[in-house]
Amino acid sequence: MKIPLNKYGQILTSRPAGREAALAMKATVNPADDETVELDFEGVLSIGPSWLDEVLSSLRAEFGRDRVICLPTKNPSVIESLRVVDAHPPHSE
Repeated sequence: MKIPLNKYGQILTSRPAGREAALAMKATVNPADDETVELDFEGVLSIGPSWLDEVLSSLRAEFGRDRVICLPTKNPSVIESLRVVDAHPPHSE
């Protein structure tokens, strides 16, 4: 399942907003499926490490680290935030 993060806004910064987004995302994914959860950053202008950490931590706790992936992006804000919160950031396209 691909989740377009721009539906939560173009500028994603606060931890409380990340917590709300993660809850909304978890409600759309069936935990019984083995479907991969793909986070799509297209259309996101800026993302903060705290927002991203909240989303990744929550989704990975619910579905497992291997099942939640970040799709490739050229957005420097996303790349740098992923470096802060994730050991395996996506490569740019």
